[in-house]
Amino acid sequence: MSSSIGRTVRTWIGWSGLVLLILCACTAIDVKTDHDPTADFTKFKTFAFGGMTDLNRGGVLDNSLTRGRIESAIDEELTKKGLERVEPLQQPDLLVHYWVGVKDKQRIESTGPPAGPYGWRGGYGWGAGYGGVMTYDYKEGTLLVDLVEPAKKELMWRATIVAPLEDTTQGNIELGKKAIAKAFEDYPPKKPR
Repeated sequence: MSSSIGRTVRTWIGWSGLVLLILCACTAIDVKTDHDPTADFTKFKTFAFGGMTDLNRGGVLDNSLTRGRIESAIDEELTKKGLERVEPLQQPDLLVHYWVGVKDKQRIESTGPPAGPYGWRGGYGWGAGYGGVMTYDYKEGTLLVDLVEPAKKELMWRATIVAPLEDTTQGNIELGKKAIAKAFEDYPPKKPR
């Protein structure tokens, strides 16, 4: 009887670990930044929003709440870095343009290693064993943030953010804030020596 309980506990721990691993993979935020290495970022003191582009034409442009949240998060990060937000007609040093897209995605995960006809099956002895596969449908969001020097019409800095979206609006708001904060962590970029 105690070996049955031990197997049950091991099975429960194994499944719990798998669920935790899947949850961690789902909340992974991929952030990459790039910049013009010749740019002097210390001269940029003001910024304005220049617009948004819907990458998939999925209706994101029609959602003023989404636009407002993205702009608020970017505004907060640039303000923390010492830049001041101005209106586009006030000739800002940087123009912020961002691109938003959402795609339907599917992830395939193995539920366990196949053991083969004579392999070891955790806790049950020798014998036939087969691994399974589970699929997960989810939505993946992409946000590109460009900082352009309007006087030269040149891209100075870009962040590319890709992450699986949450199931709730509040979850996506928090995910967006976290992702944008992560993108601006090392802004302004240090000049190469």
